[in-house]
Amino acid sequence: MFRTLLAILFLVFLLLPENPNAAERGSTEEAKVMAIRAAAHLRRLGPEKAFADFQDKSGTFFDKDLYVFVQDYKCTFYAHGLNPKLVGRNIWDLLNPNGRYACRDIVKATKEKGAAWTDYIFINPKSKKLAEKTTYSIGVGDYIVMVGAYKPED
Repeated sequence: MFRTLLAILFLVFLLLPENPNAAERGSTEEAKVMAIRAAAHLRRLGPEKAFADFQDKSGTFFDKDLYVFVQDYKCTFYAHGLNPKLVGRNIWDLLNPNGRYACRDIVKATKEKGAAWTDYIFINPKSKKLAEKTTYSIGVGDYIVMVGAYKPED
């Protein structure tokens, strides 16, 4: 219980900045297309340039409430479009409110399939509330490139 509370507080404090382009909700298809485009961008330009581009809020890797984030297979962030403060942080042991380790689930699915969808709970940058999210992940060398879409709220 204490770990769950800490996980929620961690997310609340670190993920409050709002994406200025979040005028409406991005679809799962749009998330998948952006992830594929981001993976190609990483392959073409390499990590240094691609990671900077993924965090440029005026760039092409922000649309509605969609953004790119990149981690390695040990769950350390290398880029996070919504919140660059997460770069360098490891979330291997971060337990979601639903009792799952979302990062571990993403790593497992990506290792098994090369590209996959994973469902988990995260803070929606538009509503600032915990929300169900589905993320499309693609393995690119030592990295996992991801874009997630928030599920409609009831």
